[in-house]
Amino acid sequence: MATKDSVPAPSTPRVGIYLRISQDRDGQQTATGRQRQDCLAYAERRGWEVADEFEDVDISAYQLKAKRPEFERMLDALRQGDLDGVVVWKLDRLTRQQRDLVRTMEACEPHKAFVASVTEPIDTRESLGQFIAEFMVAQARMESSNTSLRQLRKAREQKEQGDTPANGKRCFGYTRGYTAIIPEEAALLREAKDRLLAGESLNGVCADWARREVTSAEGLPWRPQWLRRSLTTATVAGHREHEGQLYEGKWPAILTRDELLQMRALVTPRTNVRKSPARSYLLTGFIRCGSCGERMYAHGTGAGQRRYVCAKGPGLSNCGKMSITAEPLEDLVLEMLVVAVDDAALSAALAARADVSEDVLEAIVKDEASLEQLARDYYTEQLISREEFLTARSTLTKRLEANRMSLARRQGRGVLADVIGDGQKLRKAWLSGTLEWRRAVVGALLDRVNINPTNVRGRGKTDPSRVAPVWRY
Repeated sequence: MATKDSVPAPSTPRVGIYLRISQDRDGQQTATGRQRQDCLAYAERRGWEVADEFEDVDISAYQLKAKRPEFERMLDALRQGDLDGVVVWKLDRLTRQQRDLVRTMEACEPHKAFVASVTEPIDTRESLGQFIAEFMVAQARMESSNTSLRQLRKAREQKEQGDTPANGKRCFGYTRGYTAIIPEEAALLREAKDRLLAGESLNGVCADWARREVTSAEGLPWRPQWLRRSLTTATVAGHREHEGQLYEGKWPAILTRDELLQMRALVTPRTNVRKSPARSYLLTGFIRCGSCGERMYAHGTGAGQRRYVCAKGPGLSNCGKMSITAEPLEDLVLEMLVVAVDDAALSAALAARADVSEDVLEAIVKDEASLEQLARDYYTEQLISREEFLTARSTLTKRLEANRMSLARRQGRGVLADVIGDGQKLRKAWLSGTLEWRRAVVGALLDRVNINPTNVRGRGKTDPSRVAPVWRY
């Protein structure tokens, strides 16, 4: 018969303390410090040994995509049997999502671990404690959802009233808080706008600014996506935006509302379009083979000579029979452009199309608004079927893409504004212009250049009669 002294004493439960705060505004973690004190005192009163602590700071327990490394470490400790239980100051510190409570209880199951709360009657070793835990998580989730709705409604009201954005970051062109315009930076944004309307690319402007050591508000070299965002955000035009609707703001504008819409129409990223490599040849994309009609490609030789060739290979329908040396061809094209800008017919053609861009821009704005309304009708109001949504979206998207391309081509003619009627001025500007600017000039005047075969022996590479330009005017 066993004596009282032979009965083993029950082992002391080893628990972990989980601490969390969503926002640590002062950086001192004072809230988790108070949680720790109460949890330690709670464990001591029950005679539990605190074996580990887990602390997640500045992390939400409601957002589904939020990563909580210490929470995950705590679950691993429970699964491995390193802990007999977990103590929290309040259950919503552990989770505000039912799925995370389920994950915690599944981690407790193999070794019969438990969860206990300091401020609530929760101990999951009892069925009542489990019920209360599930109820408290559902309540916390509802509270978080309601808080989110209130915050979204407040943000919408602030935008509709045109209140100054309060994101804490300084926007390029403005002082912090949008209290004033910085003239030098505003001038750069307007310069970028003019250059893009004249046919240059985001890459070209950023490359030029890098040479001039122009940096962003954070002091970093500009990237195309940053410049695009700076020129298409509603704030640069003194507006707030909500669900596609612009509201006049309470701070000064750098660009006008119409200029903002022009930038959006011109530099909005195209969907389902493969990115092209950076151009290094002037006429890439403009040269066509006179025999098969296919595009000719830039090609360098081992001797360092640049050429355009009708390349034949897998996936290409080219004939592979045409090539021409790049330098003489590019020089010849420049002479053609010089003559073209002296031609009175060019000025007449551009004047006749002066107001077309406004019509195209208006069509773009209307189609963008129609797409937004279509999305609301399908996703939010559920007024139309999926088939109706997809059919209408396809029609609008195709028309929108075509109008954007048309606007880009027409506004590209703005690059000629300073040289129309003065071919020598174009020649002088050509010497100092960037490759992007030169390509913009070519694109404003030429649709393509056909390279034809020659029957003159010894003149296959430089014969001017081979070159047949197709003009846009």
